[in-house]
Amino acid sequence: MQFETLRQVEQFAAENGIALSPADRAKITAVQESEKSRLTQLNPPAARQWADRWNSFYPALLAAIVSIGETLLTLAQTIIVSLGVPLVLVLLLIVEHQRVFHGIQLFEVSFNLASFAAWALVLLNLTLEFTVHHVESKADYHADRDTRWSLKIWSKNMAYRLGLGDNWTAVELSPAERYRRLLRLVTFTILALALAGSMRSVIDAQSGAWYTALVNILTQSTLAEITVWLGGLLFAAAAVLSAQGLSRYVAIRVVEIGSQMEKRQADDVNPYAAEIDQVGAMAALAIVNDRLHKKAVKITPVNPTPAVMELPTPLYISNHTYTNGHSVTE
Repeated sequence: MQFETLRQVEQFAAENGIALSPADRAKITAVQESEKSRLTQLNPPAARQWADRWNSFYPALLAAIVSIGETLLTLAQTIIVSLGVPLVLVLLLIVEHQRVFHGIQLFEVSFNLASFAAWALVLLNLTLEFTVHHVESKADYHADRDTRWSLKIWSKNMAYRLGLGDNWTAVELSPAERYRRLLRLVTFTILALALAGSMRSVIDAQSGAWYTALVNILTQSTLAEITVWLGGLLFAAAAVLSAQGLSRYVAIRVVEIGSQMEKRQADDVNPYAAEIDQVGAMAALAIVNDRLHKKAVKITPVNPTPAVMELPTPLYISNHTYTNGHSVTE
């Protein structure tokens, strides 16, 4: 059996009824500190940082030598992705606000309140997308990848919805399904208000009962008016869906950047964490093996006839074997 971390050795000791005493843990800590000092002397922090900087700079230097044009293209792509995404997202929010604002003015007489409500609805659309990703990432939920439509998949999905078959099993929804439903409602509301805003002049010109006005709009509208309405609806849909897609990308990048920052901070605090943990595991395993050996020796056979006693199988860590507290290189 092989162990890589101190936690694994502690779990093995607990399974065999062995508890590491404070003195044992002090010995393990002393071994780890000694290993840390040795690694630090072999690789001083200043030299390590210089080597890390050089290793990061050298590939960029080679890329610049190979092709200045490729470097410029990479730089342009990085600028567009890093700065263009939030800039476009802000512009889309402004466009959505104006489209929704004209739709809200159909029933809200206050100019300031209509503008405030439009901003609230647009920002709610953005916030819900961030909330969905945050809840799903915290719950470690990963949605299934989209597949190409087929009649067989459609029939299976329909059979599930109808509860057909004996192997029917309930499929759990996303932990953020509540916010997803709310996001769909907000999206529909934004599109409806944007369409109503485009039709405001025609709606104001109608008189009489509402059903009569609807019939007049459907039967007497010109091609230019219908084109304006459809264009406005498609434009609003593109703005809303693009804002949702970009906000999803920003949310994913935020999580990735946060994870990288946490890992970088952990490396700065203790750059030899993995090596020190493995040395501690080796020391702890030596203690556990010694305890197991002593525990096996203390067992006295009931039958006075001499019997062959089986000692615990040696346990391994990396390229070392620890038996009865002694280290033997394989």
